[in-house]
Amino acid sequence: MTPPTDSDTQRIPVRYWIWLFGAAVSLLGDLTMSFAIGWSATRHGGGVAGVILLLAAAPRAVLLLIGGAIGDRYGAPRVLLVSCTAMFLVTATLVPTTRAVGEPVWLLCILAVVIGVIDAFFLPSSRAMPRLLVPAPQVPRALASFQVTGVVFAVSGTAVGGLLVNWAGMSAAAGFDAITFATMLAVLYVLRGTTTPHGTRRSGMFRSIAEGVRAAFGRPLTRALLITMTMAAGLLMPMDALLLPLLARDHHWDAKTAAVLIATRSIGVGVVSIRILMRGAFQRPGVVAMVGLLVAAVGFAGLSMVHVLPLAIVFAVISGIGVGAFTGHVLPLLMNSVESEYQSRLQSVIVLCQSLAQVVMNPLLGSLADVQGIRITGVCLGIGVAITLIGVTALSRPVIRNARVS
Repeated sequence: MTPPTDSDTQRIPVRYWIWLFGAAVSLLGDLTMSFAIGWSATRHGGGVAGVILLLAAAPRAVLLLIGGAIGDRYGAPRVLLVSCTAMFLVTATLVPTTRAVGEPVWLLCILAVVIGVIDAFFLPSSRAMPRLLVPAPQVPRALASFQVTGVVFAVSGTAVGGLLVNWAGMSAAAGFDAITFATMLAVLYVLRGTTTPHGTRRSGMFRSIAEGVRAAFGRPLTRALLITMTMAAGLLMPMDALLLPLLARDHHWDAKTAAVLIATRSIGVGVVSIRILMRGAFQRPGVVAMVGLLVAAVGFAGLSMVHVLPLAIVFAVISGIGVGAFTGHVLPLLMNSVESEYQSRLQSVIVLCQSLAQVVMNPLLGSLADVQGIRITGVCLGIGVAITLIGVTALSRPVIRNARVS
């Protein structure tokens, strides 16, 4: 690691910390709600759970590019305000609805579609905010601070999710999520006027979308990272909502135990994030990111072989360390690879790639987990092998190996 530069020691603006507070509280609610949905869905089997997750990913994938273009045109804070208001109304309405009708498959399907539509506008603007609030050299540390804070809230969020689901089912989780979105709305009000929309109003919507796609795929490094991230996302992102709950059910563990397993995986992400926050990103982020995939593969392989909770927790942490190293270095590289006026559109492309991967992989992995002879342990082992191949292949690309911190 090279000594810190002047840019490494600059203070991150206060406005970013205000936004981080709101984003972290919102994340706490999201994780609680995600666990509630995942746990309710897996009650109906892996195939049904995969379809429900597909229903969330599909509308998100269809609308993401529009959501990114709108975020750059009208400003990320304004789009976030509308999106958070919509989520507050949805979660607040869900409380009396679930108390009246329970948690049937049809309600989970409708909820998944609605959340997927809102996410298409929320996610690009939310992910663009760090780049709009801090200078480019500070982006790795800013994102690391979000991940560190997110780990604390992730551990508590999944634990709270398990407790709330055991206590009063999805209605309790939905009420809690509504409170966190109300907090985010208050933060956005405080931050009004700290960022300004970029000048994309003169372009039509389709032209604006095309410009964003060209900005994302027009550079060799950005293109290589997007391809690698898409393949990895289809295997890594179903872990918390689908794979670990199915693994817990396969071992006959309850919701609280599943929540603990998911939460401890986040500890591994936090270890890497703290290192980046304190010392900055490694000077060879492409190499470190792909080594992270190899470490995550070890964690998945271990989860496929152990049957006692303490060892499962150990391998969940290992997988989290690998995921933290991958995302903690790939995302800043991507964010700094394009100009700030393209940030929402870049984030829409990133989330679109992740969503398309989930559209394919969630139902596939869920269905494979139901197959006798494969089950969830075989799925975890297969993911470990596939992630290894992705990491090794990416390391063979000079554009990734030679990538440097901005």
